[in-house]
Amino acid sequence: MPTSLTSSAVTSVNFANVNTIDSLLAGKRWVNPSISYSFPDRESWWSTDESLGYGGQFGIGEPWQIETDWLTSNDQANFERALQQWSNVANVVFTKIIETANEVGDIRVAYTKDSDELTLAWSYLPGSSVRSGDIWANTLGLLNAQDWNPGTISFETILHEIGHTLGLKHPFYNSDKPDAATLPTSLDSIINTLMSYTYKDLEGVKGNEFSFHPTTPMVLDIAAIQYIYGANTSFHSGNDTYHYSDTGTYHEALWDAGGVDTILYSGVAPTFVNLNPIHGSFIGQPVFVQSNGVNVGKPVPNMWIAKGTIIENAITGTGNDILIGNGIANFLDGNLGIDTVLISANLAQYAVNKAANQGYDVTENSNTSNQDQLNNIERLVFNDAKLALDLDGHAGWVAKLLGAVFGASFVSNQEYVGIGLIEADRLEYQQLADYALSVRGFTNHEKLVTVLWANLFGNVPSETEKSPYIKMLDNGEISTGDLTIIAAESTVNLQNINLIGLTESGIAYI
Repeated sequence: MPTSLTSSAVTSVNFANVNTIDSLLAGKRWVNPSISYSFPDRESWWSTDESLGYGGQFGIGEPWQIETDWLTSNDQANFERALQQWSNVANVVFTKIIETANEVGDIRVAYTKDSDELTLAWSYLPGSSVRSGDIWANTLGLLNAQDWNPGTISFETILHEIGHTLGLKHPFYNSDKPDAATLPTSLDSIINTLMSYTYKDLEGVKGNEFSFHPTTPMVLDIAAIQYIYGANTSFHSGNDTYHYSDTGTYHEALWDAGGVDTILYSGVAPTFVNLNPIHGSFIGQPVFVQSNGVNVGKPVPNMWIAKGTIIENAITGTGNDILIGNGIANFLDGNLGIDTVLISANLAQYAVNKAANQGYDVTENSNTSNQDQLNNIERLVFNDAKLALDLDGHAGWVAKLLGAVFGASFVSNQEYVGIGLIEADRLEYQQLADYALSVRGFTNHEKLVTVLWANLFGNVPSETEKSPYIKMLDNGEISTGDLTIIAAESTVNLQNINLIGLTESGIAYI
């Protein structure tokens, strides 16, 4: 254990030869992954060594300033929450000790003064100095005025400083170490790493904070800290369900050590769930970059999956959701709404088939173990093709109306299908029928009956065959829309458009 005059042993960290990791490596780590921490008070001891400690008691070292103060019980609790977020992902264990003259923590945290009010906090990297691991919050800064609750910039700052005490550096250029690895500008953002100083959205719009700040290390932090200390292989190693709702606000990266896991979203707002590691999702209340308290740019991804984490399943709510699976077999359920699954490949690389129970199976031809089960998914989008799967819903309406009003061959007209789906997703069946008739441009009842009959039976109706329907329309016994739906739902029309065949693999559209 360290004392006020000595620190715990450290060792060098070799580079990974991976830019996203090396740009966060400060070069040293604690030898023992069991890391102690403590909360100093007015009775605490501090080194007066000029080179390794804080200098003489009458100097300007942090502990000696009149403004030096100690953490409240609430700050201590939130600091421990922040420590837990790091131990969740890395093979490190934090142990609290009560400071004595002969024992202090590897990490010590307290308040002191920095004259620059914009300085929130600072800390010392692992090393031979007895200051190594110490964290200081500025009494003139926001951390002294704001509770360190998760979601605040104060909690994010504490996560950041703990990252330093574990051996992480800033990812941007440092003139004192010009040869150190740095992240490319495109990745130097807090949505990727807490060790950044840059708040920006995916399009590069910058601000000075988030509307809701990260509550965990982010994906690049997790990769770097796991490279240094190893991964926590027992955290969420079972079958876990991660619950989200449209009333909650989230900003986090998921590390899950194993099991069959599910992201479960409940709510009416549309959501975007991407199960691929190192990719972001938009879930719950949107999170924005802010400039002086005002939202700027577009919402930022606020739920990420860390490298090495496999989440198998996703179930979304009642809005129009977008889901993306990963490279293994997934269960994707869109629930209600018009839901879309995106696959970054060409259609020819996959087989799409109606499942025996419900939904569809989408199987990668070159890797048949990668078979996704799609339930309550209405649209399936590949790089080069789009399929509508809801043949028992809106896509079925479109196919049946195209067959009845335009002719069975138009079911293969992807442009017409696409236009029909746009309208079907906002109209009722009756309204969609009226829309189809308006596009077709019928001028009288006789023409309508003649075209419907010809499309169904392949011939022009006789006077005897068509006159009953014309009379019903003329007398107002049935509307043109209702007659069109009767034709669309007829057995002969369903056979003409091969609805059963369409149901097997979906209907293509653009």
